[in-house]
Amino acid sequence: MKMVLEEIEGELARFIPDEGPLVHVKKDRLPENYRLGELYEVTIEDERIISIKPLKKETEERFAKMKQKRAKLLNKKR
Repeated sequence: MKMVLEEIEGELARFIPDEGPLVHVKKDRLPENYRLGELYEVTIEDERIISIKPLKKETEERFAKMKQKRAKLLNKKR
């Protein structure tokens, strides 16, 4: 399931999935060099986190789309 790493609160990391409820994971389960706002493929089986893998290319693509949308909105106001 694709999820965005939204926030770290103490020892818990909060992910926002594309669909469904928020997911909390112990911070020590995150991959090295994790980044807030980055997209991850989170594999869950029987309510257990199996793996968390960064989707760097897709993260960059999503950021580029958001940047374009923002630019269009800013230009619309003028």
